[in-house]
Amino acid sequence: MPKEILLEQLLDQLSSKSGAPGGGSVASLAGAFSAAMILMVCNLTIGKKKYQHYEDEINECLEKAQKLREEFLLLSDKDAEVFNEVLKAYQLPHESEEEKDQRITAVEEATKRASLVPMDILRRCEILSKLSRDVTIKGNENSISDAGVAAIMAHAAAQAASLNILINLSTISDEDFRSKLKTEQEHVLKTVNDIFSETMNMVKDKL
Repeated sequence: MPKEILLEQLLDQLSSKSGAPGGGSVASLAGAFSAAMILMVCNLTIGKKKYQHYEDEINECLEKAQKLREEFLLLSDKDAEVFNEVLKAYQLPHESEEEKDQRITAVEEATKRASLVPMDILRRCEILSKLSRDVTIKGNENSISDAGVAAIMAHAAAQAASLNILINLSTISDEDFRSKLKTEQEHVLKTVNDIFSETMNMVKDKL
């Protein structure tokens, strides 16, 4: 999904039966929106005398959010790419026993790669969640609702990425791979959920 694609074109693609871009791309775009909202709060805070004592920390948040926004856009493209690799693996010939074995191996390996992309998204959502909490605490209070939106979008991105991890893991036969990735997915998602609850409580207290 090229960066310059128009929103309407993106929605048309998501509405189609092609499957890519799909849920993984939406997860990464939700992350990019969260990063953009964090940037907004940072930019509305930097230079304000009232928040001068947080200037260095807010600048650090801004730098991290800028980097994450770019990474999420790249991951959106990557998710569509690995999904297409899975489709190609399923389209391999499977008439002979040898072809069947080769196809099974190709599908397994492609699906593993496809599960790692949403895991990359989920890991970044943990960072996003922490940044949204930071700007909720230290950012311009006039933008507190925007900090809340950043937290909501980071949480949504994490939930969406998790679903994409789980759907891929459900078809992978490598038990060790499945166990390790699912353990990490559950741990990171719990962290994101906990930070989200904490952040939203603070947002509501400031409204």
